[in-house]
Amino acid sequence: MSTRILFPIRRKILTYVLVALTFLLCFAIIGVGYSQSPSPQEAAKMKSIQIINPRPPFSLKLWLDQEGRVTYQAGERIVILFQASQDSFVRIYSYDSEGRVKIIFPNQYSPHDFVRAGETRSIEGIIDADTRPGIEYVQGFAITRSITFSPKEEDLISKQFMPEVSPDYNKYTQTIRGIIATIPPTAWTSSNLLSYTVRPIPPPPTNYGRIIAHSKPNKVKVYLDNTYQGTTPLNLDRISPGQHRISFVMDGYQDQIENVSVSPSRTTTVSGNLVPIPEYGMGSISVYSNQDRANIYLDGNYQRRTSAKQLVELKNIKQGYHELMITKEGYLDWVSTILVLSNQTQTVDVYLAPEVSSGSIEVYCNVSKAKIFVNGTYQAATLSSQPITLEEMEEGIYEITLVNDGYKTWVEEVWVYVGETTPLDVKMDKITTRY
Repeated sequence: MSTRILFPIRRKILTYVLVALTFLLCFAIIGVGYSQSPSPQEAAKMKSIQIINPRPPFSLKLWLDQEGRVTYQAGERIVILFQASQDSFVRIYSYDSEGRVKIIFPNQYSPHDFVRAGETRSIEGIIDADTRPGIEYVQGFAITRSITFSPKEEDLISKQFMPEVSPDYNKYTQTIRGIIATIPPTAWTSSNLLSYTVRPIPPPPTNYGRIIAHSKPNKVKVYLDNTYQGTTPLNLDRISPGQHRISFVMDGYQDQIENVSVSPSRTTTVSGNLVPIPEYGMGSISVYSNQDRANIYLDGNYQRRTSAKQLVELKNIKQGYHELMITKEGYLDWVSTILVLSNQTQTVDVYLAPEVSSGSIEVYCNVSKAKIFVNGTYQAATLSSQPITLEEMEEGIYEITLVNDGYKTWVEEVWVYVGETTPLDVKMDKITTRY
């Protein structure tokens, strides 16, 4: 009897338990849904930021390098990846929790906004240590032709890394909408709206401060007051208040030193933007000269001689500006500054001018005693048996006139070159009289 009663009781208990679990599960699901749903303010912000082409001709995709990661701590490194499905010019903006707008691509390290189809590009940065906790958004645009959004923006990109372009996302979004409206729908697309949450940095220990050190490039050695601490990105806790020196060191880059003031219970961020040490590549210069066996000097050092028939190449020259000088006895020196670029050959045409400052004209004429005039001034009379040479004539153009009784006047313009003799073959025609 008791066994028969026990089984119905157990069935009822199990039924109650299942019903209770079902309600709890429903409430949990509803709770999760509410916790993941954006607040009305965030929903309005997302709606304002997101600009959508209803019929995009191609795509622009944004994603984080750590899939599934949606929360970052202020001062932490973040990497955003993007890819366009068509060759295009790309602009990408971030919108922080306070509504400020920054342009994150292009930037100082990637100044060119042209992106190849299918090419995966990355944007690496550090979330500002003083960023207010909350949700940040990233939105990108890809356009088939290059467009200048504003001269101010272009100037900021060249001077700052990921500069702030507006303190008010509402106003700036309207500016972007106005620019996009002038572009045909077939020539642009927008990305997905990427978002992540920024959580605050825990306060440093009492009576101490914190230094967050990050750099571009990454993995740079950090020294605090000449003592090695690690590589970037790096959090230095329990730092005594006062003045400290942070040194960023990396092979192939110039060292960067920053003086940092640390306050109790405060976090200070210091950034190292290292400049590469220039690598001097090698190039060459090819010299062609109008004169054979002229001496070639590079930066005052003799190299070899010219050839009037072919180029003479000077190899293994360091990249940069160099003085090239060509000399030959009886000719004026030729000197020029040449820019040599790595893995390139600069071709130089050299014309060596004679030291003399004048030229001459040799007049051949078929008749004797014809009077020769140069620019209207009488010079000499011709001889049919030999040429007449007009000497010491400065370089330039002259009018040559020959006059003789019974012959038609002969006139022609002649160019005289320095150090050269210009031959002039004159045939004078008799004047025929008709009765």
